[in-house]
Amino acid sequence: MNSTEHTPERPQEAAATPRAAILMVDDHPANLLALEAILEPLGQDLVKATSGEEALKQLLQRDFAVILMDVQMPGLDGFQTAALIKQRERTRTIPIIFLTALSRDAAHVFKGYAHGAVDYLLKPFDPEILRSKVSVFVDLFLKEQQLQRQAALLRQRDREALERQSALRYRRLTESLPEPMWAARADGALTYANRAWRDYTGHHEGYELSLSSFLLDVHPADRERMRGVWSDGVVQVQSSTQEFRLRRKDGVYRWHLARAVPERDEHGQLVGWLAIATDIDDKRRAEEALGRFKTTLDATLDCVLMFTPDSLTLAYANAGAAKQLSSSVEELVGLSVLEVESAFDETGFRKLLAPLMSGTLPSQTYSTNHRRRDGSEVPVEVVLQYVAEGEGPGRFISVARDITERQRAETALRLASEAKDAFLAAASHELRTPLAAAKGHAHLALLKLGGQTEAGPGKSLQIINRQIDRMAKLVEDLLDISRLQAGRLSLELEPFDLSQLVLETRDRMAVLSQTHELMVELPERLEGTWDRGRLDQVLTNLLSNAIRYSPEGGQVLVRLAVEGDSGVHLSVKDQGVGIPSEKQRLIFERFGRAHGSKYGGLGLGLTISQGIVEQHGGRIWAESTGTVGQGSTFNVWLPRRTEAQAATPTESSRTPS
Repeated sequence: MNSTEHTPERPQEAAATPRAAILMVDDHPANLLALEAILEPLGQDLVKATSGEEALKQLLQRDFAVILMDVQMPGLDGFQTAALIKQRERTRTIPIIFLTALSRDAAHVFKGYAHGAVDYLLKPFDPEILRSKVSVFVDLFLKEQQLQRQAALLRQRDREALERQSALRYRRLTESLPEPMWAARADGALTYANRAWRDYTGHHEGYELSLSSFLLDVHPADRERMRGVWSDGVVQVQSSTQEFRLRRKDGVYRWHLARAVPERDEHGQLVGWLAIATDIDDKRRAEEALGRFKTTLDATLDCVLMFTPDSLTLAYANAGAAKQLSSSVEELVGLSVLEVESAFDETGFRKLLAPLMSGTLPSQTYSTNHRRRDGSEVPVEVVLQYVAEGEGPGRFISVARDITERQRAETALRLASEAKDAFLAAASHELRTPLAAAKGHAHLALLKLGGQTEAGPGKSLQIINRQIDRMAKLVEDLLDISRLQAGRLSLELEPFDLSQLVLETRDRMAVLSQTHELMVELPERLEGTWDRGRLDQVLTNLLSNAIRYSPEGGQVLVRLAVEGDSGVHLSVKDQGVGIPSEKQRLIFERFGRAHGSKYGGLGLGLTISQGIVEQHGGRIWAESTGTVGQGSTFNVWLPRRTEAQAATPTESSRTPS
């Protein structure tokens, strides 16, 4: 047996028994043989080394229960070898027994213990004593090995239990996720899908999951792309993010954002893949709608701006805004909207925004000037709205239309209207004199005929007289319109009985039509302060219209009543053709007629009546279903006492015809 040989193996049945290794170091082979004979009954692995250097090599290869070492050896002696052994972390705790036949003095023995020896035996020694000492260290080593194995086994069991617990917690976590999630092996083969995926797709828990079965739920247009992305990611071992359409259990495909990431162990080795998908269908549709909306905005010629309510910073500007403001979209975005809205400071502009943010008003429409980049200004009409965004602050949308051409057209129209009104006023004044002369001569001629008006010249003069009265009424209406527009319609206020005026007007108008029954409902007396002549004009006009627009005859009802302590309500109701709802505002405008020229008239009477009523501090309005036979009702509200005031142009008189 050479110096590095192990002792022969025990029978097969003993192979399972743990064995310890004993290192014997001596430069004399005879001494090694003697030690082998002494220790062989212990049944352990005996390893021999003939030098300190060889002993150190053996220690690099395995662990030993005890080292028996001769002190006196060539090269590295026993003390030097022991010192090197104690310097190495793995071998420093191995017990060393020094064997020597030379140095028996105490100093030498103490030196041995100082170099880490647990015992120091002098030759010749008792084999039984040596065997017993070695046996103790072997038992300690084997028990330590057993404890280490048991500790490793316990650690392994704890680790397995922890892994099982972690796997259970991981499964519970993935099952509770609200979004579809998948797991796959390192080769990309799918092994698991969570409850959210099963609920979404309608597959049961035992569904056979694979890449092919998964792709069956992917939209056909996205299927091959997703197969390629997954295969490339597995080969290249890299994360990927993709949008695709996944079929819901009701057959509807919805857009999802999927992200797949490699799963690695503590050593960085790939062990599998994890993927999760988030439903982005609503978000994607909203983005597409926003994109279409922005495309539409970019196509419009109006200036469209979006800005935030907190900083008033422009977040969007369309091509129309860039053109209108002589700038580029990039230059506009990021500016404060106050750099465009030149007519406002921040305080005033926020007051304009406040009712929109509170919901008091749905929108604001106003005319202002927008400042261009070069400092020039453009007149615009702005429609401003606030759009809330869920939990966010929302944003304002401003649509501004260049009204330069409209202002020019309005100015030209106003000048033309003023010229027309001036002409009508002048012509009316000029016509009054010849009409008055013609009226006088006709009256004298009738007097000379002595009332013979049934035939001949008398009948002709009677017709001429009526036409002169009609012409005079037309001229007077034109003059009243001119006065209303210029704000020169004066009132001659006096106290009188309005009930009496209604009765007088009813009696006068009843003579004009035998097919209409003029009824009145009024108090016996209703005193107030008004212009009697002007209210007579209003009543006459309302009754005349009621008769004119009731060609089939019928009842015309005039009601007069007191309203509260300070007002009166007058109404005239007929059973005529009615007024369509879309024409009810038109009839109070100059020359406005709901039924065109079919029933005659110039369309001035209601305009003048409105001006007279408003000059008294009252208001006039019409009610009608527009149904033939149900007619119309004209209402007038007047204060009981009208205060003298300067006449002002009415809204209708300011409306260009």
